[in-house]
Amino acid sequence: MVSNLYMRVLKSVACCAGTIIAALLGFALFVYSINRWEVKNAQRMMEDVAQLQVQASSFADVLAFSRKYNGEATGTWHDQPCLESNCLISLAPDKDDFWVRHPKLAYAKVRILSNEWHLYILMWVKNGKLSAVEQWFVYLTPKVSNSVITEVSPPNLRFCGNPYYRLHHTFAANPGPKHFDVWVSPSAIQERQILRLNVDCVLRIPGCKGVPDMAPAAWRAYENDLRLIDATEGKPREPASDSECR
Repeated sequence: MVSNLYMRVLKSVACCAGTIIAALLGFALFVYSINRWEVKNAQRMMEDVAQLQVQASSFADVLAFSRKYNGEATGTWHDQPCLESNCLISLAPDKDDFWVRHPKLAYAKVRILSNEWHLYILMWVKNGKLSAVEQWFVYLTPKVSNSVITEVSPPNLRFCGNPYYRLHHTFAANPGPKHFDVWVSPSAIQERQILRLNVDCVLRIPGCKGVPDMAPAAWRAYENDLRLIDATEGKPREPASDSECR
């Protein structure tokens, strides 16, 4: 009698455990499928935005891109309207997706996976032309917060004191206070490759292991430039001319 009761209890426990494990596996596969869709959508967005040309693409081109990906168009300040003379377009591949519509499940996903990621694309229009593009790739875990910002825009005075910019004048990849920053001039061609972000790393079990994973080409450029800067440390440098800082 006791033996039969014991066996029934064991079967019930095993059945419950199997149900829980199956539910967790099903949820994990569901999360992976949505995550994979978001990654593919992010890659399409980045490929399309790479076709736009800073200082060349028109206001209409930028608005068409925004409509394709459900972007938000405002003035530089969000309470201002988007105008041909001054417009800011913001986009994200996960806007209005499943997790946004189901915040409780999104919370459970983050708790189970212990990580989350976000991609944002910002585009500015000035006087009817695309004037700058930024991509923000953020990867978060309970212990790590990694962010990469890529930017395509004309050089300006803020680059004068940047030693990485002084090496090339067409691109600069360097660690900022809170982000790893990558800047490329609109006139650069070959250097465009360092703008590529590796969002695929979010699909791997180990996740994104840092900036070298998230922006591999930019990180290699940074390491090469860092060696050059270290080799010339302490040597006098020529002051930057006004034309180099504009």
